[in-house]
Amino acid sequence: MVKSSLLRRSAEILAGLIIVVTAVVYTSAGIRNDENPALQYANDNEPEILSNDRSISPITEDFNSVVSANISLSIDDSGLSDNSEPVHCETPENDEPQDTEIQAVADNSSEVESEPNIGTTSPVYKFVNVNLLNVRKGPSSETEKVTALPKATRVQCLESSGEWVKIITDEKVEGYVFAEYLSDTAPPVYKYVVVNAVNLRKGPGSETELLGTIPFGKKVQVFEKSNDYIRVLTSDGKEGYVYNEYLADETVLASRSSAGGQYYNVELANKIIEYAKQFLGVKYVYGGSTPNGFDCSGFTQYVFKKFGIKLPRSAIEYANAGTKVSRENLKPGDLLLFDVNDSYRIGHVGIYIGNDKFIHASSTKGKVVIATLSKYGENLLGIRRVIK
Repeated sequence: MVKSSLLRRSAEILAGLIIVVTAVVYTSAGIRNDENPALQYANDNEPEILSNDRSISPITEDFNSVVSANISLSIDDSGLSDNSEPVHCETPENDEPQDTEIQAVADNSSEVESEPNIGTTSPVYKFVNVNLLNVRKGPSSETEKVTALPKATRVQCLESSGEWVKIITDEKVEGYVFAEYLSDTAPPVYKYVVVNAVNLRKGPGSETELLGTIPFGKKVQVFEKSNDYIRVLTSDGKEGYVYNEYLADETVLASRSSAGGQYYNVELANKIIEYAKQFLGVKYVYGGSTPNGFDCSGFTQYVFKKFGIKLPRSAIEYANAGTKVSRENLKPGDLLLFDVNDSYRIGHVGIYIGNDKFIHASSTKGKVVIATLSKYGENLLGIRRVIK
């Protein structure tokens, strides 16, 4: 019986010892966690679904009761001690926690900065480079004419359609014009004196100094208008102002001339040229005079016939067509007469379209083409004007 009591007492002591050792181990581990900044950082950053409230842990309550009892014990076999030195872990500098609020602001600002900008295309402006340019409803000379624009008129180009351009003017007139009659810069504009003589003055008014007079028919370059006067530059370099009503274009000059000045219909010339260009690429056929095939005189005859102007069928007969024009007075719509192979006999004809270009049915190219007058290989024997 004594033995039984001794065994039971030993078991109780052993059980108590196990409890004490267990409490000391957990208490020591908790102290290390509290003193270790790396572990504390890890505890502070636990996921929100975990709780850091130790008061709800029954195991922790036991630890606190053991600590409060000031129980101190050294366990050599386990290598653990209540006075063991805490282990310190340093957090690398590059692992420092980021300020998430500031980072979020930075992320938002980068999103704003990276937002794509909506670009706008700058409008394209060009200028009319012929005296009168027809504006049509569609990209063809067969469509209805809307209006005619004077030289140097500024237009905005909207879209291209082959050789035609859709434009809109500053006055909101919209339509199609032939692209070749537009240029990137404003061309010089000339007018003619249509009275016996006009006074050239220093300023835009009759009370300003008189610089001289300009006789009838003289060409002047015109600039900006000021009230009823317009600034001009004469052929001999004099600059001043003249009364605007005493100037007009060449068509008006010719109709008012009592000295037999040559008449030139700008609008009709533009129509003829536009129509002629419709046949670019039509094949050359000797003796041909229809859109199925043209030779040089057949082409010009067909084009001008459309506008009620009769022309000879043979190139050599063009020597007597219309009226003679000098090279200096060459204008769009005039007929160009050439020789062939330096024969100095008229054997070829074309239509001048302006800017040193002419259109003709070329036997060499085998079709209707536009050529450069100053570079053309045949001799120019004459120029005739048949537009009335």
